[in-house]
Amino acid sequence: MRVHPFFAIRAAANRVSQVACPPYDVIDFAGAAACAANPNSFMRVVRPEVDFGPDQDPHSPSVYAKGLDNLRGLLERRCMVREPKENFFVYRQAAQGRTQSGLVCCVDVADYVSGAIARHELTRPDKEQDRTDHMVALGAHCEPVFLTVAGLDGFVAQLARDMNHRPIFHFSAPDKVIHTLWAATSIDAYYELFAEVPRIFIADGHHRSAAAVRASAALASAPEGIDRTALGRFPAVIYPAEELLILPYHRLARLARGQGIEQVEHALSEVGVLDAVDESDGPAPRAKGEVSIYLNKSWWRLRLPGAHGESPTDLLDVVRLSRTVLAPILGITDERTDPRLSFLGGCSPQELAAHVESGKADIAFAMHPTSIEELLAVAGAGLIMPPKSTWFHPKIRSGLFLHSFSPALDASLALQA
Repeated sequence: MRVHPFFAIRAAANRVSQVACPPYDVIDFAGAAACAANPNSFMRVVRPEVDFGPDQDPHSPSVYAKGLDNLRGLLERRCMVREPKENFFVYRQAAQGRTQSGLVCCVDVADYVSGAIARHELTRPDKEQDRTDHMVALGAHCEPVFLTVAGLDGFVAQLARDMNHRPIFHFSAPDKVIHTLWAATSIDAYYELFAEVPRIFIADGHHRSAAAVRASAALASAPEGIDRTALGRFPAVIYPAEELLILPYHRLARLARGQGIEQVEHALSEVGVLDAVDESDGPAPRAKGEVSIYLNKSWWRLRLPGAHGESPTDLLDVVRLSRTVLAPILGITDERTDPRLSFLGGCSPQELAAHVESGKADIAFAMHPTSIEELLAVAGAGLIMPPKSTWFHPKIRSGLFLHSFSPALDASLALQA
């Protein structure tokens, strides 16, 4: 596996708390607009439609062009600066008494195409095209992909060595996650660590990875204005799998037309063991194979029947729920496209219930989290999970570092350490 140092364009240390924002795809328009009320927020780069209003087509060329204008504005105001030399970086996040640290680097488009960077989710063509158009318009990969590797001897120790000196920046985000970035002290150490690694895995960022491939193909014949080496790479943070936390990704659904609540309750009771949740016990699923269901103002606990197969995907709770409840009872057979199904990641069962009570859904399914071992087994077998199977926490903050493949964009930056 090849990893590459790069000339990072990063948030300036004295402005990083203003620039950094949530990833582009975890908040709705109202949330993005609230972030963008700060003129230095990177949200105005990754979601430039906030400068137009909720009725604006976010995929318009004028919107992507605005993103480039906003990026140039951050550069002109020295809110973002370019590192004077190629390097690796170490990025640590700390929240609620735990930390995760990873290597900030570039990886090869070719390794994604070959499967050496393994995926576990299908992507939607419209979302791929959106990020592709965004990359092409800006001449940069603006958000890194979240990758992971398991059992790599010496990786954690090398990261720790690089965190044993003065950081580039250190700040606490509004969600109380603390973010710290260091420059690596040895490029060769990471070359050697990853030289014998046959495969790494996408944890989060499937659409960004696929879009990097599309952007590389779209600009392959561009006559000028492209750094072709940089175009063939995209930025990532590679974390040791042992440090990662996955939270549950819950499901919300509408009943089928003409379907009654009592009918659904009866059907659920025939799927598996269905018990009312004791208030003192709490509604969260207690173990793998168990799903908590909010319906008709009450919480129920369903013990799913055994898996209908032995492949790594057959054993996933999200697959077992789909095969025994979503498809046969609610008639939801395509989780990627059915408008009656929605997803809510990383939240409490109480928040799920509130969505049902507000009328946004008729039934909620609180899931037990998919484990990192299950993710690695699925991806390692070349299989695909259902959409929204994993919610990694914390997320990589946007605006901390980006990767340019545009000489014109690079030339507009004054070199600054």
